[in-house]
Amino acid sequence: MAMAAINTIYPQKSLANEFTGKQFLKRSAEDQRGYISTQLVMASSIAARIKPSLAECIGEAFFDGTGMADDGFEKVIARIAEFDAYHPSSVIVVVIENQCEPFN
Repeated sequence: MAMAAINTIYPQKSLANEFTGKQFLKRSAEDQRGYISTQLVMASSIAARIKPSLAECIGEAFFDGTGMADDGFEKVIARIAEFDAYHPSSVIVVVIENQCEPFN
């Protein structure tokens, strides 16, 4: 309940309907990496409940044991740049499914 209150009072810019990859790519590399890493961890957590093999693939494809791997980051950034009219989160899901397997 506290998170709902915080998000209501301090909404994130990334929650805006018109947030796109073009806007995302203007952020610092550190902010981009943090956002992508968080999205990948969230996707892996969801996958662990519904499809453990997908969660394992996400870990292997995008992380190196100390955090997000540089090549994993670069794969995602390249696709966000390619599809910069779309929300970065939707592009990240496509990258995961292309690299690993579908969620469903």
